[in-house]
Amino acid sequence: MKVSGEHHKHLNNNLVSKAQDILKYKKSFWKKLGDEISDKIRVDTISGKDVKGKAFKSYTKDYANRKASGKFKRQSSTSRKPDLQLTGDMMRNLQTRGATENGVTIGWSGTLAQRVQWNDDMGRTVTSTAQPLSDKIEKFALNQLGRITDANIKKYASKPINFTIGR
Repeated sequence: MKVSGEHHKHLNNNLVSKAQDILKYKKSFWKKLGDEISDKIRVDTISGKDVKGKAFKSYTKDYANRKASGKFKRQSSTSRKPDLQLTGDMMRNLQTRGATENGVTIGWSGTLAQRVQWNDDMGRTVTSTAQPLSDKIEKFALNQLGRITDANIKKYASKPINFTIGR
């Protein structure tokens, strides 16, 4: 039996289009992942860890004393250890900023984004261009992508592919 070029072409196109579906993710998946990553960054930051998993550079003695004494307006933290939580505004502002079928953007806006940069300049790096996520959070994100990819593979592999040979 011969497989005609037309059937062969149809079969290949069908296989390729189904295989491409394996790497498709819904916008809702990316939004949820962005929210989860934001939460994990908050937890790490509030616990005093930078993007490399190391302790933040200490506050100046004067600042640490004033913070511990509750000398600031709207203060929500009295920790002497750097937790970037004086008022809590900066960590609350960390959000999913946009999600598409291809990815997610998370971050800060306005003056709070400037505070993140200022803290980076002061040796308290929450995120950077060179390392946007800590190794731990990146591993979490890759595991989530892998989970969805595996589910898509199972869905793809469970469907029979039928084709006609001959007339």
